[in-house]
Amino acid sequence: GTATMSPKAMLSGLTGQVAKPWFPLVILVLSLANVFIVFLSGGVTALFVSTCAARGRKGFMVAAVCNALGALLGYWIFGEIVERNGTDWVKAQYPDVFASDNWQRVQDAMRAWGWIGAVAISAAPAPLHPLVVFGALTGVGRWVMLSAVFFGRLIKYAGFGFVATAAPGTFRWAAKGKRE
Repeated sequence: GTATMSPKAMLSGLTGQVAKPWFPLVILVLSLANVFIVFLSGGVTALFVSTCAARGRKGFMVAAVCNALGALLGYWIFGEIVERNGTDWVKAQYPDVFASDNWQRVQDAMRAWGWIGAVAISAAPAPLHPLVVFGALTGVGRWVMLSAVFFGRLIKYAGFGFVATAAPGTFRWAAKGKRE
């Protein structure tokens, strides 16, 4: 018979590839997929940190940029879905996200700080679906929101990458596949 591979087994199978020069592109694709398959988060974080450690101080930013670009592309696609189906449809698809404290924090930060607030939210370890929906509800341009997603995620991943290369033992928990 054919064996099916669980996402966790598939991600752990990629661990041996993290030092390959093309691997940051895998991080990009996984980061994009993580927008729609949120349970990938722990595995993607573990692979990203391992990639940074393998690339070292001179190369970790390539992985950080790829991770941020993956988020940018994923949330661009999500923005298209929001635009085509409407914010009410999206809220119905993700009721837990929009009932969460995160939804209120996004609204408060955006009202108080605008784009800088969106960058700060994007640098936090939380899904950004509410940020994209809030942008659509308030008429903030999609590219304004996406630039905040990119810069916030770049700050986050550059920080993770720097720590992973400066103090490799710091992210031992990521190797165990725990969530960020």
